[in-house]
Amino acid sequence: MFLINSALVIAAQVALSVQPAPAVGYWEGAVHLPGADLAIQINLLRVNDKDLQGYISIPAQRLKDSKLEDIVLNLTEISFRMANSIPGNPTFKGRVEGDTIKGDFTQSGHTFAFDLKRVGDVKPIAEASLPKGVAERAITVGKSPWELPGTLTLPEGKGPFMAAVLVHGSGPNDRDERIGDSYTFRDIAWGLAENGIAVLRYDKRTFVHGTKCAEQKNFTLNDETVDDAVLAVKLASQIQEINSGKVFVIGHSLGGYALGRIAEREPGAAGFVSLAGAARPLEDLIQEQLSSKGLPENDMKKVNELVAKVKSKDLTADVPASELLFGTPASYWLDLRGYDPVAALNSSKRPALILQGEADIQVTMTDFDLWKKGFPKAEHKSFPKLNHLFMPVEGKSTGMEYYAAGQSVDANVIRTIAAWIKGS
Repeated sequence: MFLINSALVIAAQVALSVQPAPAVGYWEGAVHLPGADLAIQINLLRVNDKDLQGYISIPAQRLKDSKLEDIVLNLTEISFRMANSIPGNPTFKGRVEGDTIKGDFTQSGHTFAFDLKRVGDVKPIAEASLPKGVAERAITVGKSPWELPGTLTLPEGKGPFMAAVLVHGSGPNDRDERIGDSYTFRDIAWGLAENGIAVLRYDKRTFVHGTKCAEQKNFTLNDETVDDAVLAVKLASQIQEINSGKVFVIGHSLGGYALGRIAEREPGAAGFVSLAGAARPLEDLIQEQLSSKGLPENDMKKVNELVAKVKSKDLTADVPASELLFGTPASYWLDLRGYDPVAALNSSKRPALILQGEADIQVTMTDFDLWKKGFPKAEHKSFPKLNHLFMPVEGKSTGMEYYAAGQSVDANVIRTIAAWIKGS
């Protein structure tokens, strides 16, 4: 999907071979798409004698101050790209001529002309900073060959503190669960620490050891998520500043789906919080997500065939991953057969809080209703106008708003989690 559905702003450090002065400033212009122009705004500022930072905004897509990456200025030639997590590697390449930049924008193999005009001075961008009184230090989850770097966030005071371990959604997420310029886990960690709760978060195995994971035979959800979450809970319980009997697990998206598995493996966890956790088989959720995007009929037919293959009783471990959904190996799908995330967490007989954004287009209110029906003893709460990242969205979420800077997890969500942990 092209970046033509929201507002955007981009920031990133830049390696320059010459002084960056020719490109510094606030620029406005457009990408010239077939039949329409997409208005863009780019903010380029000097970091030091060598480096630039850049921010791009696309008002039509409700994306603002999204960080640019790999900004290079070589004499009058300039190039930069949008965040890695944006599909299709959207890249700008152009020439600076006075107060204009003209060139080509490329995404997913398609190229369109763009032009910019410098209309003013640099606009300052506010950077997030660690809250007053909150401290952080580095930790490591697990051991070689799967060790994972992480961060322990501690409230002001001596403790011992109640604590939470954060478990990622799908994909190769870092410890902040950064998507574009959204930092879901960083927001939660800082917010809970301000409420007196310590937080342990870490880079996901597929983020740190992606190549080894891809080469691993019989890869499953346990390898991707569960094993490391269990180790993180054990680590947290051994930290001097943490109350070992009050370590909770907060799972987002796939992490919420996996909570039942984590509960089975880790009896020491005091309770669980699901943030937009899927309640249905993952292949059904993927099918629904792709169908809602309005894929061409032939593409959707292929998706349906792949889903049917995952569900087939004839599926065996030797079916090539290339023939299955998202190139995920058969071992992964076979391992999840019969797994019911709602029933599994319910059977743990430990307290649970189920939270859902009502504007979420990835895990929807259908899943939330299944959690309420299948796990009535848990506490349940949904939040109007919050998307999959539990950040506010005006109108219908498209997912493009994830890449906007200057937004954060809704404070009411953090207060709800903190109050529930303290009351458990």
